Amino acid sequence: MPAVPSVQFAYRPDLDLFTARWQSLTLAATTQAEYDALLQAPEALGTPHWLLDVRRRPLITLESARWVTQDWLPRAAAALRPARLRLAFLVAPVRAENLRLDPALRAVMEAAYVPGHPFDLRTFTDEGAAVAWLLGQLA
Repeated sequence: MPAVPSVQFAYRPDLDLFTARWQSLTLAATTQAEYDALLQAPEALGTPHWLLDVRRRPLITLESARWVTQDWLPRAAAALRPARLRLAFLVAPVRAENLRLDPALRAVMEAAYVPGHPFDLRTFTDEGAAVAWLLGQLA
């Protein structure tokens, strides 16, 4: 697996939960390499429940949002078949506000939330709520 020092991977067997946490502010230019590294992490491939803590990432660009939702997420879902990928993004409040207020970003994210994809996706600012949703305890 390629080394990605800015991202820490962990698996919690008690919750059957894979977590990727960005440990430092990284460049938007490294997004694709960091996300592709997740697809090679044995911790990730053992469970369909993923929590991506991107609170330390910069605000997302429209280009990055499209790449993650339209390219990377379908590949991640395919890697886990026949299980269904359930992915929660844990974001900083400023990032959540950016996703809500920017019409183009909001449209990309809303398109990724609708049923019919080979994955389930939600964005949270509270880790407890994100974990509850991943475990099916929150609609």
